[in-house]
Amino acid sequence: MKKLVSMLLCGVLLLTGCQASTQANTSTDNGDVTQIKFWYAYTDKIQENNENMVKKFNETVGKEKGIEVIAEYQGAYEDVHQKLQAAHISGDVPAVSVMEIASIETFANNGLIIPLDEYIQKDNINTSDFYEGLLENCIVNDKFYSLPYLRSTPILYLNTTLLSQAGLNTEGPKTWEELETYARTVKEKTGKYGISMYSYNWILESFFLQQGSSILSDDKKSTNLYTEEGKEIFTFFQNLSKDNIIRCLSGEDSSKVTADVLNQNTAMWFSSTADLTKNLQIAEENNFEINTAFLPKAEQYGVPTGGCNLVITSKATDEEKQAAWEFIKWITSPEQASESTVTTGYVPTSKTATQTETIQTLFKDKPQFKVALDQLESYGHGRPMNKEYSEVQKELVNVMDAVWVNLLDIDTTLKTSQEKINNILQGK
Repeated sequence: MKKLVSMLLCGVLLLTGCQASTQANTSTDNGDVTQIKFWYAYTDKIQENNENMVKKFNETVGKEKGIEVIAEYQGAYEDVHQKLQAAHISGDVPAVSVMEIASIETFANNGLIIPLDEYIQKDNINTSDFYEGLLENCIVNDKFYSLPYLRSTPILYLNTTLLSQAGLNTEGPKTWEELETYARTVKEKTGKYGISMYSYNWILESFFLQQGSSILSDDKKSTNLYTEEGKEIFTFFQNLSKDNIIRCLSGEDSSKVTADVLNQNTAMWFSSTADLTKNLQIAEENNFEINTAFLPKAEQYGVPTGGCNLVITSKATDEEKQAAWEFIKWITSPEQASESTVTTGYVPTSKTATQTETIQTLFKDKPQFKVALDQLESYGHGRPMNKEYSEVQKELVNVMDAVWVNLLDIDTTLKTSQEKINNILQGK
C-alpha cells in the first residue's frame, strides 16, 4: 500500500513538475502526424546529442513517415524510472524512453514496457551486429525488451602529464600490482594522489569481475562480498587509503573527484567512457594531457557494461508504438550510433557502426576513444537486473564508504553487510 501511495505521489509530481514542452503535452495523433514523446536523462553532451538526434529524425524519417518526436529531459536515470511508473498509472506515457540497463528486467516483468521481437523480426534487424556484451541487458525471459543506445564501460583515465613527471609509462598500469606501484610513485614524486575515487557500485562490480568473481551469485540470491575475493578487493584499496596514497571519497562526494581531475590533484581515476569527451575538454582547457586504459586486471580483465537502452511503453497506442519503433530503429542504426559516439564518448554499439568512416576517423584522431571498445569486445559483461538489486546497490555504496572512507574493520564490515544484502536478495 505504501508503494502504491508513493507511486501516486510520483504521478502528481509528474503532472506538476516535469519540464513543460513547447509543443503538445501528450502523445496524440495530430491529423496525419503521429506525435510521440521521448524521455531522456542527463544534460551536457548527452542532452545535446538527444536533442540533435530528434531534430534530425523529425526533418528526415519523421517528415517522410508522418512522425514527430518531442524530446523531454527528465533528470537522472532514477528520475526517469520514477516518472515512468507514475505515468503508467496516469496513462499519460511517453511512447519511447531511455532506461538504465539494470532496471529493464523489473520494468518488463511489471508490464510497463513491451517486447520488441515482433518489430525486430518484421524489419529484419540483425541483433547479432550489436556487441555481445551489450545484449545481455536487452533480453528478459528470452525476449528483447530494448535495444542498446548510449552504452558504456568504466575505463581508467590517466593524467599523462603527472605520470611523466613521476617517470612512469604513460600507457598506464596493466595489473593491480602495477596500479599500486604507479599510485605510490606518483605520490612520492609529485605529492599528488595516485588515484582519486568515490564509492560507486558500478566500479565495485568491475573489481569483482577482475578477481574472476562477481558481485552476486549466479542465482542472484546472495552476494560475494564476504569471500576471499571480496576481502582482497577491500584490503587492497583500504591499505592505499590508509597510507594516503589514494583519495577515497563517499558516494555523495563524487564531484570532488572531478575537482581533483580539474586541479591536477590526481594522476588516475575510474570513470565511464561517456565522460571522455568532457575530460578531454577539461584537459585541453587546463593544459594537461589525458590517456585512457583498460581497468587493470587482478586475476583477469573484466568490466560491466553500463548506460541506457531504448524501450517502448506498454500503454502507448498502437500508432504511437509503431512510431516509437521507427525512431528506435533509426537512432540505433550504425550511422546514427556512430554520431552519438562522437558527440558523447559512449561506445559504438554495433560492429557496423565501428566500421563507419565516422568512427574510424575518430579512432585515428583520438585513440583514447578506442580503448573502451577494445575492452568491451573482449571483457564486457552485463549487469544484474533482478528487482532487488536497486536496493542492494545502496548497501554496496555504504560498504565502500565504511571500509575505504571511514577505514572500518574489513572482516566485520563485510560479514555484516553480506548478511544484510542476502536478506534483501532473498526477500527476508
